[in-house]
Amino acid sequence: AITNFPFINPEYIFDFYKYNKIICQIYNYFNFLNFLEYFNKTYLYKYDIQYWNYYNDINHITNNASESFNNYLKNLFCKKPSFYELINHLKRKETLSYNNYKRKFEGFGKKKEE
Repeated sequence: AITNFPFINPEYIFDFYKYNKIICQIYNYFNFLNFLEYFNKTYLYKYDIQYWNYYNDINHITNNASESFNNYLKNLFCKKPSFYELINHLKRKETLSYNNYKRKFEGFGKKKEE
């Protein structure tokens, strides 16, 4: 299952991805195949795996971060959004998250040493 990606040994993530892709192609799971391609481009290449993989990180064995984000989204919309409204907002949020990640990765926002 895709929900297992964060808990798989990073050495096997690409194998796991390829296996899931083959299964999707065999059984014509086109929607899931589209999601796998998105996941591949975004999380396997755009972000460093160590930032989202918890295989060796015992401190993150709960889903608190996911629940927190789910609560954030729930509070964001006063009514159930349309599919396109939700996708639009998630894209904006992802862009902000990626920009923050890049800034931290490149050392922006740290206090200068005197």
